[in-house]
Amino acid sequence: MKMRKLLLAALMAATTVAFAQDYYKTNVLASYYGAELQGAKTASGENFNMYDYTAAHNSMPFNTLVKVTNIANSKTVIVRINDRGPYSLGREIDLSLSAAEALDMVRTGTARVNLEIIQWGTNNGPTTDVSGVTETPFVVTETPIDLEEKHYDVQLGAYTEFANAQIMANRLYKAGFSNIAYQTENNITRVVIRDVSASDLDFTVAALKQNGFSDYLVRQRKLDASTTKETTTTTITTTTRTTTSAAAEK
Repeated sequence: MKMRKLLLAALMAATTVAFAQDYYKTNVLASYYGAELQGAKTASGENFNMYDYTAAHNSMPFNTLVKVTNIANSKTVIVRINDRGPYSLGREIDLSLSAAEALDMVRTGTARVNLEIIQWGTNNGPTTDVSGVTETPFVVTETPIDLEEKHYDVQLGAYTEFANAQIMANRLYKAGFSNIAYQTENNITRVVIRDVSASDLDFTVAALKQNGFSDYLVRQRKLDASTTKETTTTTITTTTRTTTSAAAEK
């Protein structure tokens, strides 16, 4: 085990000299995975080893070498991309246990990090022999609405100036959130993450907090069962944290 780490460290050091660093992203959220997936097959076809310095990313080519810096303590580690993920909203990269230990982020579970490309990978994973395989294209269909489950809008701000609403919407988009909408009523534009199911509400709120969005208002959506037309409830609201900025801003 120690020999593997020493060899990998030597490889990383040599690579750092051989390739100029290429800035990728700053102040993004990293998480890690370990024993629960030990030995499982990664998206690249390798078996996951939590003691190796590897990571999962959704777009970097496999075998890309990335320098990860923990913003809180300036500790760094170089990892190799060999898997896809993370699949949690707002997270940029999933590190192996050893990489997380090197960054001193195991206790917190997540950390804000900077990412620098040391070397772009050229391998996008194992090939797939599709000869003799029946392929069925994915067709987008409407998902039936569960009338029994409550749905919510999470409001991040209400503005009289539409330009300010756009700024908030862009902040949410850059943080990785989707299903963002403007709701305009009486010259006030609300910025919301719309139509969040009750089962996803806690996760959405937690992701907002992790990304620095501490001011928000949760509104239950009203669903017309006869027409399945969705509107935003204005008389019944659930307030997780009510602040001036979330309720009304210019």
